[in-house]
Amino acid sequence: MFYLMKIPQAMFWFLSIVVALVSYRFVVLGMDEAFAGATHQLLTSRDAFYLHIITAPIALAIAPFQLSRRFRARSIRSHRLMGKVYCTAVFLAGMSGVIIGFTARGGLIAQSGFVLLGVVWLLATLRALQVVMRGQIALHQAWMIRSIALTFAGVTLRVLLPVQLLAGISIDVAYPVVAWLCWVPNLVVAEFVIRRSKNSLGHYAETRKQNCPQNLRSPLGP
Repeated sequence: MFYLMKIPQAMFWFLSIVVALVSYRFVVLGMDEAFAGATHQLLTSRDAFYLHIITAPIALAIAPFQLSRRFRARSIRSHRLMGKVYCTAVFLAGMSGVIIGFTARGGLIAQSGFVLLGVVWLLATLRALQVVMRGQIALHQAWMIRSIALTFAGVTLRVLLPVQLLAGISIDVAYPVVAWLCWVPNLVVAEFVIRRSKNSLGHYAETRKQNCPQNLRSPLGP
């Protein structure tokens, strides 16, 4: 059972890092071949497009490290440093993502999906930064889970779009769908993880309180 629980974590690490590395394929292949379906962005929002494809993979590659309790416990200084890099990358990728979202292929449905993704991504990351500066660690962790779930949209998009195309769905239909499907389910999963974590902590505190003799309990709480 222990190994089964590790499978989703291993997949998260693998997909995040592999997709982040593959995102830089334009260095080898060139822009026209690497982004054959988005060459119009080079004409309408060239600078924003370049900024997005450079910074978004950085956030994606850092994401697994920021969620790792082992990495955080081993070096809190590295965790904080990588957190600053992550937030910077998200802010740049999010703002540029909103800009290029307005000219995304797939019409109004796809464009609204990608623009809203960029806005929510920015807000979730900003909120995570605000609460940690106030020392609210539990809230910070919850908002970082939401932020990283949105960062992972870069992976789910690259998984779901080919699946749709292989199923015979045309790109004109698949792209507007994946513009929403790449991030909304991620947020649902994030909320489930956050609630489960809160329930686990509450159960731990209650169990500790019941098992701890009255005269040994701290006057400050469990």
